[in-house]
Amino acid sequence: MTSFTNKKKTHILVIPYPAQGHMLPLMDLSNQLAIRGVAITILATPKNLPILDPLLSSHPHSIETLLLPFPQHPSVPAGVENMQELPISFLLHILSALAKLHDPILAWFHSHPSPPTAIISDSFLSTWTCPLARRLGIRRLGFAPVHASTLSAWWGEIESNNGDQNIFKGHKDILESHAATKASDGLILNTLEDLDRGSLDHLKATFLGQQPIWAVGPLLPMVGPTKRGGDSSMPEEVVMAWLDSCHMDKSVVYVGFGSQVTLTGIQMEALADALDRSRVRFIWVVKDPMRGVQVASNQGVVPLGFEDRVAGRGLVIRGWAPQVAILGHRAVGSYLSHCGWNSALEGLLAGTLLLAWPMQADHFENAKLLVDKLGVAIRVCEGLDTVPDSVNLAKVLAESISSTRHERAQAMELRKVALDATKPCGSSYVALDELVNDLDDR
Repeated sequence: MTSFTNKKKTHILVIPYPAQGHMLPLMDLSNQLAIRGVAITILATPKNLPILDPLLSSHPHSIETLLLPFPQHPSVPAGVENMQELPISFLLHILSALAKLHDPILAWFHSHPSPPTAIISDSFLSTWTCPLARRLGIRRLGFAPVHASTLSAWWGEIESNNGDQNIFKGHKDILESHAATKASDGLILNTLEDLDRGSLDHLKATFLGQQPIWAVGPLLPMVGPTKRGGDSSMPEEVVMAWLDSCHMDKSVVYVGFGSQVTLTGIQMEALADALDRSRVRFIWVVKDPMRGVQVASNQGVVPLGFEDRVAGRGLVIRGWAPQVAILGHRAVGSYLSHCGWNSALEGLLAGTLLLAWPMQADHFENAKLLVDKLGVAIRVCEGLDTVPDSVNLAKVLAESISSTRHERAQAMELRKVALDATKPCGSSYVALDELVNDLDDR
């Protein structure tokens, strides 16, 4: 670790929550801030440090790391430092473990020659950074890797008086997180005004009062080194060469459910059967089984003989896949997704037709927005344990690569709006400039 010597640079501390869906967009935000001249220290634990490599190599003089050991916690398996290895039920245990970094960060801050003037941390899952910021006498800005419609729905449910119908009833940590977010000094969202203007106004008027909101999305992945995950069963060059060999544009279906979802054995069977029946060309990314907990023996297991039957027509990748590169290839036309917000944005920015299978967390609100409100996606299934009808799913997969789907035309229009927001004078580009000016002025 080095120390910044340029006292004129605004210096902030970035504290990620170690789950890919939260960590990666915060890295993309850090990249945009560094481009605009902000000096950044990013907190990392040893096993999460490799995720930062592309960012650190792109900004060797303006981004440094604060490397601290991952604190022990009775409910977190030894050696696990990222939610990628755990089911979502461990989410708050990871939060509690990270809260033990309060004192080491305090000591680091007081020994730094040019300490940060603000903390940017995960809006919902870094509650402990709010009292830390108050103790340090600096601001804490919350970062939410979701759109404003999701936050409005969640916060409305939290503050409702529905008694036993309140989905957050009894979840003290979630309620504390909500209170901490409302008490922070600003909110940064990975969304754009043209997509979310009504919900942004509702958040401000109903929940945040005088807090500023910056809608800075879609946060574009960095240009350059693209490996943002773990190990893979297939080199990227092999995957891209296979896509290059596809003669028809928009003829490949990409199937992936993010870093947090592992399908059950029966779901794997149904999906494999649907891909087989559909006769489409496809890439299917299969998440490695979670190492931190015991799982069913057939969880995430590709049915025996499937890969032989589809040889030449489909690829099965186990582990990490270069998702952004795959989605951006001319051959890929549709994307069967869990509908996590980061993945949904990546699909939309690539011009693919989203096939939504929402499963947990924000997926359901994302599907409502994309399918029901905007008409840019097709809902094919719903629920973490739901088993799709393979015949119906095969039909949807086959139809999804058709150029006549009206959802595809709608998605292309939204893609243009989103990309325009990231260009100079676009709403998200301007919001990033305003965020940096706000940080510089304090």
